[in-house]
Amino acid sequence: METTQNSHNPQIRDYMDYRKFLRDFYNYKKENSADYSYRVFSRMAGLGSPSHLKMVVDGKRNLTHSTLGKYKRALGFKKKRDAHFFDLLVSYNQEDNNDRKIELFQAVIKEKEKQGVSLLAKEQFNFLSQWHYVAIYVLVDCHDFKNDVEWIASRLRKKVSSSNIERAINDLIKIGLLEYDGQKGLRQASGALDTPEEIHSMAVVPYHQNMIQLALNYLEDGQVSLREFNGGTIPMNKETLVKLKEKLREFRKEINLMTDKLDDVTDVYQFNMQLFPLTEVHG
Repeated sequence: METTQNSHNPQIRDYMDYRKFLRDFYNYKKENSADYSYRVFSRMAGLGSPSHLKMVVDGKRNLTHSTLGKYKRALGFKKKRDAHFFDLLVSYNQEDNNDRKIELFQAVIKEKEKQGVSLLAKEQFNFLSQWHYVAIYVLVDCHDFKNDVEWIASRLRKKVSSSNIERAINDLIKIGLLEYDGQKGLRQASGALDTPEEIHSMAVVPYHQNMIQLALNYLEDGQVSLREFNGGTIPMNKETLVKLKEKLREFRKEINLMTDKLDDVTDVYQFNMQLFPLTEVHG
């Protein structure tokens, strides 16, 4: 959970967004000293522009290698590990490459865990990015479900290890999507998953990479009668692309409504829709 009040000195390790930390740090200083200002911060940091901090907080500028050191001087970190964590958070927040961003996210979580900071970001990311988390969640709703790791592994076609199944179940309970049940052992909980948009965005790529690989494997080895692979190569323009994407989204909603309240669920299927240009898209 990130700090939203400034009644106490903000601690960098409470944050996942360095810009929010800078905002709270400035507000805290301002509340405790009427003379404190963006100009004062800039002077302490050795920055030429008095509006530099405001622009960074508002997301209009990034920190560079040279300004990063200046900011740490003005922030006055007393512990080297806090200064290091600030470096890490800046790299994580400003990274555009998704694979590298995931690596930095995991490094941020690891540093937080070292200091005993409890948060659910890691478990939420796992649920959104790893296919077997969702599969286990849906599998729990099957009428013949057994809260047994070997049974679950068998139903998942032996593609997930026992340790990963146990970890997934524990994570799903932590984030409130599963709960213990006296009869079935586990059941789906009624709570919704409240996840920051940034974690959603990071999880999209590995999730679809996993699903595409599973689809490829099943295309090669699965039973034809149990699958449906179809596609078409079509001409496209901007206006039609917008309409087609909306129709695909509407169709997905129809599928969700059709399967949301099924009785006697027996299996878990994956439904994918794929649409992408085969030619260089004209601007």
